[in-house]
Amino acid sequence: MRRCLVLALLVTACPLAFAQAYKWKDAQGVTHYADAPPPGNVRYEKIKTSGTVEAPAPASTAAAAKTPSNGASANTDTPENRKKLCEQLRKNLTILNNEKVVTMDDGKGGMKQVDDAERQSQIKTTQAQMTLYCGS
Repeated sequence: MRRCLVLALLVTACPLAFAQAYKWKDAQGVTHYADAPPPGNVRYEKIKTSGTVEAPAPASTAAAAKTPSNGASANTDTPENRKKLCEQLRKNLTILNNEKVVTMDDGKGGMKQVDDAERQSQIKTTQAQMTLYCGS
C-alpha cells in the first residue's frame, strides 16, 4: 500500500519538476504567461519554473490607492473598463490606419518601427478585439 502511495506521489510531482512556461507581450504591451507558446509568429521567452508556488506579495499602499472604492479592481470587467478599452482600441485602429510611421514597444524598453505586414496583423488583431469587447 505504501509503495503505491509513494509511486502515485512521484508520478504526480514529476511534471512539476520539468514545468515550462512561456512569456510574451501582445500588441497592447500586456505581458502574458502560459504553459504553451503563443500562437502565430509572436516572439516569446521560455521561463523555467521551479514547480513551487510562492504566495503573492502583499499589495502596496500605492496599488490600494488605485483600486476603486467600490471594491472592483482596475482589471475587472466593468462597463467603465470596457468603455476605456474600446476607446483605446479605436484610437489604436485610427493610428494604424492613418499614420505613415507607427512605432511600438519592443518589449525591451525600446521602440521599433512597424512594417506593413506587422501593421496589417495589428489591424486584424485590433478589429478582432473590438468585435469581442466593443461589439463592433
